[in-house]
Amino acid sequence: NSKMADEEIEVEECSDEEKLQIAQHFLLNAPPGQFNDVLNDVKKLLPPGLISDPMLAGICRAYNNKNNRVVSDGADVKVVLNEAAEIDPTHVVDQKSGQIVHVNHVDLTVGADGVRPTESTLPPGMDELRVAINTEVSDYIKSQYQAQTASCTVFAQDNDGEHQVYSVVISAEKLNVRNFWSGQWISTWTVTVMEQGTTVEGRIKVRAHYFEDGNVQLQTAKNTEPIKLSAETAGDELAKAVRKYILDQEFALQSGLEEMYTNMTEETFKAMRRVMPIHRNKVSWNLNEVKLTTNLTSKVK
Repeated sequence: NSKMADEEIEVEECSDEEKLQIAQHFLLNAPPGQFNDVLNDVKKLLPPGLISDPMLAGICRAYNNKNNRVVSDGADVKVVLNEAAEIDPTHVVDQKSGQIVHVNHVDLTVGADGVRPTESTLPPGMDELRVAINTEVSDYIKSQYQAQTASCTVFAQDNDGEHQVYSVVISAEKLNVRNFWSGQWISTWTVTVMEQGTTVEGRIKVRAHYFEDGNVQLQTAKNTEPIKLSAETAGDELAKAVRKYILDQEFALQSGLEEMYTNMTEETFKAMRRVMPIHRNKVSWNLNEVKLTTNLTSKVK
């Protein structure tokens, strides 16, 4: 309808609140290592000053906790950010050292007021097992991970003496934004200790982003099959069993991804190709036949 085409379509402008919701969605889903790039682009689309400093700090805090970002002072402090470690919006407990660390979520740095010691409130024996698990998982990371930002943390919770829960978080980022790629590996593991035995289960999340001459992202998550350990498996032996379980599950997922990429050319991409070219003739890949056709064509011309 030409009349309708000539009519001007009125588009209702988003309110500032709606703009902020959209901006927050983009920021919370920014690819690994590219939060600031997304922030700079988002600011160009918004009225000046719409994202206030307190609001930005809150968004950064949510993003850092969601992605278990690792904050470090370049020396002794290396903390995996997580809601369970928070004392308040700007202070977290470093489970390895037992100290309180001030965190600037916007800059992802340790604050100037440094660290303060904190006392453990866990029942006797729980902290020893938490430390043992942390030691085993830390050694595992050193032996299997290359990313400098890779780290882990272990939280312990006593549920009225009925059972004890140990939560393990592994976080690693591999960033090379200059060459248009970045990646992130996060795995969380739950160790539930009861009188009749121990259950171990976990979840692994992987994100990768490649954006040279395009924009390709991989996001995958997998819940692992739980295992049950006997009540006799305790202390250091239990910590070693947790390490082995994590190793087996992460290796299985990585092997599966490698197999997927290996088969992608033969299976996935092949299925996407046309069965026949547009001209409906099969393409001959015989080199001699191609040369002969080229020579005959040139002579005809």
